Amino acid sequence: MSKNLTKEEKRVILGISFAVATRMLGLFLLLPVLSPYLKNLEGSTPFLIGLAIGIYGFAQAILQIPFGYLSDKVGRKPVIILGMITYILGSLLGGFAKGIWIMILARFIQGFGAVSSAMTALSSDLTREEVRTRAFAIIGSSISLVFTFSVVFAPVIAGMVGVPVLFYLTAFLSLLATLYLAFFIPEPKNHHREIEPSLKNFLIVLTDINQIFLNLSIAILHAFLVAIFTTVPYKLVYEYGMPKIEHWKIYLPALTLSLALMAPAVILAEKRKKFGEVFVLGVALIGIGFLIYQVFNSFYGAIILLFLFLIGFHVLEPIIPSLLTKLTHRDLRGLSLGLFNTVQFLGAFLGGLLGGFAIKHGIWVFTTMGMVFSIFWLISTYLWSRGLKRLFKNPSGSAE
Repeated sequence: MSKNLTKEEKRVILGISFAVATRMLGLFLLLPVLSPYLKNLEGSTPFLIGLAIGIYGFAQAILQIPFGYLSDKVGRKPVIILGMITYILGSLLGGFAKGIWIMILARFIQGFGAVSSAMTALSSDLTREEVRTRAFAIIGSSISLVFTFSVVFAPVIAGMVGVPVLFYLTAFLSLLATLYLAFFIPEPKNHHREIEPSLKNFLIVLTDINQIFLNLSIAILHAFLVAIFTTVPYKLVYEYGMPKIEHWKIYLPALTLSLALMAPAVILAEKRKKFGEVFVLGVALIGIGFLIYQVFNSFYGAIILLFLFLIGFHVLEPIIPSLLTKLTHRDLRGLSLGLFNTVQFLGAFLGGLLGGFAIKHGIWVFTTMGMVFSIFWLISTYLWSRGLKRLFKNPSGSAE
């Protein structure tokens, strides 16, 4: 069978990429400008500003598993459409909000639509195993492009039209994505279920060694992501004297290079079945980045860390969920991805704490912890990948 994407697969990937990108646009586009805006809302305090920003991730974390479980039980599309509608309503409320408590409610409603796991499961259901990593790479690229656009242009757009317009813009784009998903993306065909939806399935997922390792990996990866983007921009401004408005000069080439290297890494993993080797390479690059910043505690050390991390990140970001769907029984994908996304958001939360701790206590804390976790992760990856090689040599081990 051809390993090129079919027209149906391209349509599915386009729709899901658009939906994911609009949701992430609502997150990334607001991050650089939201806290100054919230300061001027009625009843605002520093604690409530932090709550308004963080409650989105909290809602996502606690609801990924229920939404994933529901997508296994009632279908992917109904759950996704429900989540997208709540996101649209939360965005509209955020645009209208004049007080901090209304904004907190709006951000919670935005996060309530925790459909990342259902979207990933839908893309997995509608793409063949041999092209699935490529599909996740395309979806991941859309997120990276949104992030790049947001970092460069969010302050400019907010200055021209105001922060409420950003809420309305994401609501409008999310409506378009919802309509596209509703009318142009099929619901996966019913298949004979070998495992019926049950709360007992939680035990199967929680004790699966592949799920444990991949959950650990995505948690560490996103903890590093948030910690680095909390610490490095702060250091660039307050220690290395680089104004925030010029940070795009670093982010843009770093993201461009890392995205360019994503494609050959995915091809190597997917076509040559070198998942383990590519995985080890991605983790090693991140660890080397922390080591270099530890040794050269300077502007250029920070830049090298950023570049190596983003390369490692974009090597691993499409491969981890792809492996999860390959190694998880299709009747458990929604639940499995729900747990996966929950751990991912918790990792991001812990990364924020690590970044704040590093800002207060010194960069050596940040780099030392980064190296320790990278070494632990690298050893775990090497040991786990040995079993992975045996599994891919024996196709009967696939979850399909």
